[in-house]
Amino acid sequence: MLRFFGWTSLVLGLLAIIIFAFGFDEDIVYGFRDWKHEQWLEEWLKTARPTFAENAHHLPAAVTADYLGEQKDVEIFLPKGYEDNDSVRYPVLYFYDGDNLFDQITGEGSEWEVDEWINRTDSLGGPSCIVVGVSSGDNRSAEYKPYPSDQVREEGEVFGKKHAEWYARGLKQWVDANYRTKPEPEFTGIGGCSLGGLMAHYSLMTYPDVYGLGIIFSPSLWVDEPQSLDLVDAHPDVSKLRVFINSGELETPIVEGSERLRDRLLAAGLPEDQLLFDIEPGEGHWHATWKKGFKKAYPWIVE
Repeated sequence: MLRFFGWTSLVLGLLAIIIFAFGFDEDIVYGFRDWKHEQWLEEWLKTARPTFAENAHHLPAAVTADYLGEQKDVEIFLPKGYEDNDSVRYPVLYFYDGDNLFDQITGEGSEWEVDEWINRTDSLGGPSCIVVGVSSGDNRSAEYKPYPSDQVREEGEVFGKKHAEWYARGLKQWVDANYRTKPEPEFTGIGGCSLGGLMAHYSLMTYPDVYGLGIIFSPSLWVDEPQSLDLVDAHPDVSKLRVFINSGELETPIVEGSERLRDRLLAAGLPEDQLLFDIEPGEGHWHATWKKGFKKAYPWIVE
């Protein structure tokens, strides 16, 4: 233990000297952060166990993303008793960053316990639903930006619009064809965190014929806030939506952007009782915020 803290202090000291001497270098600082995470993850995985509920499933290479020409893994939750009654259909919640939904190993130590929470709600007599998620690709920053950002530039083009279209027109079509869904917008939700929250907002506003429910965690509106907010005005009828917006108290700029999004939705005609706005005390831009957020969003979002 002493040896570990000694080496860690030494590395942190050297990092501080580099920053003092040469200024903040993003590659150095984030490279160190990623290295520390990889060290922790390697040790943690030696003893970690899957935390999937029995009715949550990982489907390798289950569906093809046509615009990429590659197969995507799908994480899917089916309600308890789904196999017992083939006449019952269910609402569906789709999520970006699907690796964080059900399993601590898939989520590399961070999961939102969506499966356990819905099962608990179901056991208490509340509603259930199908949940579908797809993990982000190797270039999440480009995949989850519907338009480029002046703040964080990509080396190549961003393709969030293509990815959102595949979710709405490709992934959903596959789910509706293979599972007993209620396919109408009032029973179909889209969610995500951070850049995934931005994508959830973009998708909710851009595909009104597909989504009527939104779970928007800490949306990265900084990518292009004016364009993101203008999407609200382009929506044909926000009064039909049901929207949950959540962020952590400590992520001040995102809280302020979320408040502006809330106000824009209300000004455009979203009824107050169809918008749930949540600020998590003492939490920041991390998975604990969104795990708590989901427990507040569900089952309100599908009731």
